[in-house]
Amino acid sequence: MFLTKEEERALRGEEGEAKARAMQVIVRVGEALGAERLVEIKHAHISGVSFENIGEPGVEFIESFASLGARFSVPTSVNPISYDVEEPSRIPGLQLPPEYLRWQERALKALAKMGAELELTCTPYYAGVPERYNLKKGDHVAWGESSAVAYANSVLGIRSNREGGPLALAAAIAGRTYYYGMHIDEERKPRVEYSVEGELEEAEAGALGEIVVSLHKDSRPPLIRARFSGDAAVREFLAAVSTAGDLAMAHIAGLTPESPGEEVRERLEVERGEIEEALARLRPEGDVDFVYVGCPHSSLGELRELLDMIGSRRLRAKLVISMSRSVFLEALKEGVAERAARLGAALVRDSCLVVSPFYRFNKGSRVVTNSFKAYYYLSRRGVKAYLARTRDLVSYL
Repeated sequence: MFLTKEEERALRGEEGEAKARAMQVIVRVGEALGAERLVEIKHAHISGVSFENIGEPGVEFIESFASLGARFSVPTSVNPISYDVEEPSRIPGLQLPPEYLRWQERALKALAKMGAELELTCTPYYAGVPERYNLKKGDHVAWGESSAVAYANSVLGIRSNREGGPLALAAAIAGRTYYYGMHIDEERKPRVEYSVEGELEEAEAGALGEIVVSLHKDSRPPLIRARFSGDAAVREFLAAVSTAGDLAMAHIAGLTPESPGEEVRERLEVERGEIEEALARLRPEGDVDFVYVGCPHSSLGELRELLDMIGSRRLRAKLVISMSRSVFLEALKEGVAERAARLGAALVRDSCLVVSPFYRFNKGSRVVTNSFKAYYYLSRRGVKAYLARTRDLVSYL
């Protein structure tokens, strides 16, 4: 692999042991993949920080870099953790022992020491990250949250591979990642197109994502010709293709801010009936215990629309909505959080049901959501999870 003189100095340890170790990780992975060089990044987003997912070894790994004096070379944000920092019990049922909280706090303290911005969200694009750091089309980043990576590549034109948490951490310290995959122009150009008739809302978009993943065998991203009802539906589609499969990008006609090129060789139509069949198979019969929205984290507009749908009805099921801290503060400012509180809804910051121990305290509970990603992960953790259109969620409340 070709390295610049600056990169060689860092690799030799002339900029500290921590940066040398980070560079070693990036270079070795890049060489294994056949990358010819590294590329400078403007931002990093670190996943794999929830104590529920990484346990004590993961916390100690993060601390090992901080103890060496590591500092992030680029602005760096962080994924959700196991609970709401200010109110750990805000996620229904959670009763976390002090030792559990201390381990999670240790991870946050180490990340802050290295210079991380502790927004704790899987939707950094709703938390103002692109605007704050002037991230624009063509910029290279190292993001470790799969749904955020798909959104960055597909909607913002920002370039990132699907980095694992340790790789995103190393890239943040090194200020570099390997020049491979979604960082390369030609690897972003689709060769297979999928189309579907009619407008798609969130759950329908998620079902489409699962179908596309089952059909798509090409190494390049798919070209999608579909009408989405809004940004939340786009987000849920991208979360689905990155959850059910390993796609880091989908070129969405009329939305992705770059040319798809002229390499499309195959065109497939997804029948609307396939989406309806998927939703019929996954919807709940009878009452549920929880209605969940915000995976990935909700936008303020999405929260407002949901509350408008609910109106003043008395809730039979517990409503849980997860969002970034910045969106929560906006909701407070505009009185939206107060509306939700009057309904008895749980507005969860910093976390979500997927990366929290919700499943351990609510095994056997019935949860309906408009998020394919939430359905996918919760159902694999012993929760009886279901998928339904956003407008239909209200009927379960």
